[in-house]
Amino acid sequence: MFSVSSTEAAAAFASGSSPTNAISVTDDINGNPEVELEDIDLDKMLEVNSAIAVEKEIAADTIGTLFAATRNHFFPYVEPCALELVSLLDHYYEGIRKSATDSLLEIVRTFFELSGAPDFTPGTAVSCSYYIRAWC
Repeated sequence: MFSVSSTEAAAAFASGSSPTNAISVTDDINGNPEVELEDIDLDKMLEVNSAIAVEKEIAADTIGTLFAATRNHFFPYVEPCALELVSLLDHYYEGIRKSATDSLLEIVRTFFELSGAPDFTPGTAVSCSYYIRAWC
């Protein structure tokens, strides 16, 4: 029977997204200081986390699509999802950053559509609501 402690499991699936669980790259492998840095396959060392990063990317991309499709039925989940997306904006994986940005923009776009704002008509005078009249 194979058993793994929760500490070992957490270390195995660490994403390296914060300084506390950063992935260290050294030239001292298994106590052998003779190994050169060029001999280390960095892609192989980071491969463990790529599946988790891809799953986060897909999840971040899906949130904006879900809100656009379900509209006001998604209101209870918008704030916690937006906060999570904002926390992903500084992730080390570019795909996650891009998906989080796209979803946040989709959330803004959907809120604009739900607001019922009138369509833009070129050449018309700008009309301001009571709350922002001081700015116009």
